[in-house]
Amino acid sequence: MASKTISTTASELIPRNRHRKSFVVQNEDTTIDCFIKRETPDNLTVSTTDHDHRLARETSLSINSETDGKEAIQDRWTIIAASGAPRISYFETEDIVR
Repeated sequence: MASKTISTTASELIPRNRHRKSFVVQNEDTTIDCFIKRETPDNLTVSTTDHDHRLARETSLSINSETDGKEAIQDRWTIIAASGAPRISYFETEDIVR
């Protein structure tokens, strides 16, 4: 899994990918929540009050095309931290071998 620190400034977590089949993101921090949102390429509006999923401390979220739909998987996802600089890890799978 790749990992990176998140800040209180909105940023892209996972870019749009039409080959993506699933992804998982884990909040590794023991005290700070993160918030993620599915967004179009020209938006970056995720915030602690405008988000799709709250990623509580030490929890993960997995999304796959079979249960959540192709559009949700293939779209762009953004992220923001409630405070500080928590570390998150993430992993995605694709329908093709590169």
